[in-house]
Amino acid sequence: GNRTVHVIRALARTESLRHTQHIETMAAAGAVTSQTELPQHEVERTNLLNMAKLSIKGLLESSMKMGRTLDDTHGPLKQFFVVLEHVMRHGLKAKRNIPIPVLGMKKDFWGVVECLEKVSPECSELVHSAKNLPGVKTGLGRGRAWMRLAMMQKKLAEYFQVLIERHDIIDEWYEPFAIMAVEEVSVIGGMLVGLNVIDCNLCLKGEDLDKQVSVIDFSLYLKDGNYLERPVGSEADARAMFEAPEDANYTMLLDQKAYLEELNKKLKVSLSNVQKKLDAAERVNAKLVSELADMQADVTTLQVHRDQLQSERDEKRKKHQKQIESALSDISTERETYQQSRLSTIS
Repeated sequence: GNRTVHVIRALARTESLRHTQHIETMAAAGAVTSQTELPQHEVERTNLLNMAKLSIKGLLESSMKMGRTLDDTHGPLKQFFVVLEHVMRHGLKAKRNIPIPVLGMKKDFWGVVECLEKVSPECSELVHSAKNLPGVKTGLGRGRAWMRLAMMQKKLAEYFQVLIERHDIIDEWYEPFAIMAVEEVSVIGGMLVGLNVIDCNLCLKGEDLDKQVSVIDFSLYLKDGNYLERPVGSEADARAMFEAPEDANYTMLLDQKAYLEELNKKLKVSLSNVQKKLDAAERVNAKLVSELADMQADVTTLQVHRDQLQSERDEKRKKHQKQIESALSDISTERETYQQSRLSTIS
């Protein structure tokens, strides 16, 4: 557990310093400009990728300060969902949305999420829960519910990875320039794994999810103590951002909890494999029992047939014996009669 946390902290520290330098460079250059300007969709994709990294890193930092247990009032958590929503909506093909464009309607990624139900049995239960959540009336609301349910179950990184690895789904739903369709999206998938150390307690209300305003709040990253105002290479500041709560015992308990949850997950997988083997053995056993019952029925039938044949054989034997005895008696009588008639003739 401690080793995992140290690794996450080291990775986050490196990302922090790297992105500090990157954002400061962007600010000094007047955002993203160069001798040759990039196409708009590439700029959007780059900005979204950087914002996703910052939001995930910021969420990890704040969760460590808050004790790693967050609710739906936590600002960095809400912004994380907003940024991830923008990532999953970026570059969606227009033909997969409403047939007639309506002013103010947003592209939703619920259709993409629904595809997980068909390609991954592990994801189907969560997709079904989001689909049937009371009060949710729009596809966008269902997509938001799915993200929050996956986050609470610590499955968001796993399901996101399943999605980006299904190139057939990505090609069907996204334009080639979409962030979900490029290799850089795997960076987001990898960083999402770090969020498994966070416990979330979220209240899902259908009306709130349908009408929620998904606007990225840049002030979280531009106010006092933000990345832009920190000196480049400030290891002390970067390290301070990842300090655990002051109570060492509480930190140790949280690490143990994360370790036990991971262990429980592995045990569930092992139990599932054993259960599958047990089910297969039970099916084979049931088949063998059925075959044994059929063979016993055949044996019983053969025994009955054997008894019938033996009875018929005994009856025929008795009948033949009587016929033989009757024939011998007739022969003896005829012999005596013949002898008597012969003696009478001689005398």
